[in-house]
Amino acid sequence: MSKPKVLYYIHTYFLDSCLETLQSIKYHVDIDLIIEVSPDSIKSTIFELDDIRPYKQLEDLETVLSPAVWKRFRIYLAHIHSARILFFKNKRTFGIESISCGFLLARLIHAGNYTAIHFDTASARAVTSLPFIFNQNLVMTIHDPVVHTGETSFVLTLVRYIYTRLCNAFFFYSSYSMALYSQLNHSLSLRCSKLMLQPYSFIAQFKEFAPPFRSQILFFGQLSYYKGIDLFLQAIPTVLKQYPNEQFLIAGKSSGYSIDTDLIAEYPNNIQLVDEYLSIGRLSQLINHSKFIVCPYREATQSGVLMTAFAMGRSVLATRVGAFPEYIDNGVNGILSDTTSSSIAQGILTMLDAKYYLTLEKQVNSSPSKDVSDYNRNALLEVYSLSKTSNVKA
Repeated sequence: MSKPKVLYYIHTYFLDSCLETLQSIKYHVDIDLIIEVSPDSIKSTIFELDDIRPYKQLEDLETVLSPAVWKRFRIYLAHIHSARILFFKNKRTFGIESISCGFLLARLIHAGNYTAIHFDTASARAVTSLPFIFNQNLVMTIHDPVVHTGETSFVLTLVRYIYTRLCNAFFFYSSYSMALYSQLNHSLSLRCSKLMLQPYSFIAQFKEFAPPFRSQILFFGQLSYYKGIDLFLQAIPTVLKQYPNEQFLIAGKSSGYSIDTDLIAEYPNNIQLVDEYLSIGRLSQLINHSKFIVCPYREATQSGVLMTAFAMGRSVLATRVGAFPEYIDNGVNGILSDTTSSSIAQGILTMLDAKYYLTLEKQVNSSPSKDVSDYNRNALLEVYSLSKTSNVKA
C-alpha cells in the first residue's frame, strides 16, 4: 500500500509544535512542508530572518538558513520529502502579492496530486488559494477554538469561518479545545480529532545541563491580557513578604497590551520587565537561569510555553484553565492554581518552600513520548486516508 502524500502548510509561530508532530508521521507519509513567512512573521521562537527581500517567492529552507541553523533543523527534517518557504513580502495581508502567492500555492497543490492538504492554523495570507483547491481533501489544525479575550479581529473571524467551511477535518491539541469547538459547531463535531503535544525538543538543543545559579521566577511569551500578567504582578508582594530577595522576570513582546508598571516601580530590585522579542538563544538563557515558570493565564486552549518549559526541564505553576490540567499533573510535574492573585501567590510560595520546585522538576518529562507519537500518527493517518466527503470520528 502506497504512503499518503501530504502538503503540510505551517506558520512560523507554530513551527516548534509542528516539528514534533511531523516526527510521528515522517516515516509513514510523504510530506512536502511549506512554511509561510511574511514581514510580521520573520521572527518566532525557533525561526528568524533579518530580511526577506532577497528571496524568490518559493525557496528551499536549507538555502535560506545559515549552515549552523540548518544543522539544528536537519535532524527534524530528515525523511521529509521537501521543506520550502513561501514568502509573502508585502506587509498587507491581502493584495496583489498575496493573491500571486495564493496562485502559486494552488498550482503546487494541483501538481502534487496530494492525498491531503494540512493547514496548521488558518492562514489569512493563504486564503486566496482556497477557491482553487476547495475540491481537495483539506484538513486543519485549530490551535485556538475561540479568539482570546482582547484579540478579537473581524478579519481573523472571517478567515477562520472560510477555512472551517471548506476543510474536511479538524485537529486540536487538547480535549478541552476539541470539546469547546464542538459545542460551538455542532454540525462539525464528528469531523474533529485530538492530537497531543510533545515537549518542544528543538529548544532543548540550547539547554545547559550544568546550569548556573538559578536566580529568577520567569514568565515568558507574548504579553497579552488573557495571560494574566496583572494577576501575577498582584501576587508578587505576598511572596516577597516571606521571600524578600526573590527575583521575578516578565519577558516577551507585547501585542498592544500595556502592563501597569506602577507595581513594578514599587519593587525595582525584585521585578524586571523585558518587553522585546526573544531569540531562541536569549529565551533558552532565561529559562536556564530560572527556578520555574509561571503561567497565570485567564484562558488557555493549549500552551507552547508549557511544552517549551518541559523540554528545558523546568516545572510550571499554571492556572487551572483550559488544557493546563491535561498536561500538568498537580503536585507531580507542576502545580495548578486558581485564577486569582492570592491563589497564584500561594502556588509560588509552595514551589519555593524547601525548594519544592526541584522535586517537581525531577518528574518533568522533557523528552518526546513514543506512546504520544504512536497516538498522533494513528490519528493523522486515519484522517489523511479519508475522502473529501468522509466524516472523522472524534
